[in-house]
Amino acid sequence: MWRLPRRMEEIALLVYGRGRREVEVAEELGVSRQAVNKALKEARGRLAEMFLSLAEILDADIVKVDVKRGYAVLRLRQLGEKAYVVYVPQKGPRILFERGVELEGGRASYQEVVEAALKWGLIREAKDLGKALRELIAMMES
Repeated sequence: MWRLPRRMEEIALLVYGRGRREVEVAEELGVSRQAVNKALKEARGRLAEMFLSLAEILDADIVKVDVKRGYAVLRLRQLGEKAYVVYVPQKGPRILFERGVELEGGRASYQEVVEAALKWGLIREAKDLGKALRELIAMMES
C-alpha cells in the first residue's frame, strides 16, 4: 500500500519527472499509450491516497499536494509545524519535519529524499546535501 508497483513508478517518473510524452514512454517500454495513461492515472490516485492516509495518521491538515511531482506538505495539528512528504521510488513516502534538518543524524535518509527529488524534477542538483534540502523545501513551499 505504501509503494507503487515498479513499472507504475517508472512510467510516472519518465512522464512527470523527466517531462517525456506518453507516446514516447509507450514506445520505449513497448506498451500502448492507453496503458501508460492508465498507469499514470492509477499512480496519481495511489499517491493521493498515501498522502491522505499520512495526514490522517499524523493528525495533520493538508497544505499542498502535487501527486504529479510526488510530494505533499502537511501541517501537524498537535505541533503546529509543517511536514514535507516526498515519495521515494521503491521505498515509499519519506517525511522531513519543519523543526529542523540534522544532517549528522539522518544523512542517509536525507540523501534518499534528495535523490528522489532529483528524479521527480523538484530540484536541479544535489552536490551539497544541505543546500539541496533547503532548495527542495523552498520549492515545496512555493
